[in-house]
Order: sequence, then C-alpha cells, then structure tokens
Amino acid sequence: MRFEPPEFTDPNEDMKKESPLFRVAISHHPAMLYLFICSIFFCAYSFAAGKVLGDPFALILQFFLCGWALSLLCFLVAFLMLLYNRIEVTTQRVYGYRFSLLHRHFSIPLSDITSVTVSQYFFAGPLHYGRIRIHTRHLRIHIPFVREPFAVKSALDKAALQAGKCK
Repeated sequence: MRFEPPEFTDPNEDMKKESPLFRVAISHHPAMLYLFICSIFFCAYSFAAGKVLGDPFALILQFFLCGWALSLLCFLVAFLMLLYNRIEVTTQRVYGYRFSLLHRHFSIPLSDITSVTVSQYFFAGPLHYGRIRIHTRHLRIHIPFVREPFAVKSALDKAALQAGKCK
C-alpha cells in the first residue's frame, strides 16, 4: 500500500499551521549565585556570633543576619523563576509563563513585535545570562534570567522578520 496525499489539499495550509521553532532556556546561575552569597552571609554570621559573645544585638550581627535573609529571599525568587518560567517560540507566536504579578501568561504574535532588547547585570555577563525585553505597540514583556540572551535575541529578531514577511 502506498501513501497518497488527500486530493483536496490547500497549498497554503502549511503556512497557516504553527510549528515550534525553539524554547528559551532559563539559566540556573542566578539561583546558584544567590545561594552562594547566602552561605557566605551565614558563615560570616556564625563566625561573628562566636566573636561577639555578650551582645546578641550587635550591629555587625544584624548586618550579617539581614544580608543572609535578603540573599535567601533572592535565592527563593530566582529558584521559583527557574521552575516556573517557560517561553516557547513558534512560527507565528511567542507563548510564555512567567513568575510575575502582571502578564503571567502571555501570547504575542511575532508580527506584532517591534523590537527585542537585552540587558545584563554585573555578574550576568561572565555567567552568560541576561534579561530580554520584548516590545510591542501596547506591551513590554520582561523575561529575566535568560540563558545566552544575545543568541535568543537574534533568533527572535529573525523569527519576527520571517513572520512579518509571511503576513
């Protein structure tokens, strides 16, 4: 038996279907960086608590304790972003889930994207992660902790250009 294509096929049907292009990877480096800073503050607090025996409310102990609590909170937020953030790019749209209060679930047509920008923090350059901003006419979506952001930006620009030509 031989495979026969259906007789009444639309030649433009392949253009209308969405096919996945790539997924944007979220980096684990920010979570590990904050966990490392958290352990540094905890060790510094333990060392300073042994040296300052009489005053449990010493200024240096409060500083180390606040630094530990802040870095632990940053670690938890970065870890939740690593677990929750998902961004997929198809031939027609960008779909995503973000750990955010606004625009938690988003779906942006590639033809509506006006520009894509990349920004990196201090440790983001050497650790190869950054934040991508997708600009449309009415909306700006910030996607933090993206692994290899410049490669993702060039792929998004290319996909948006292709979607603009097909429209």
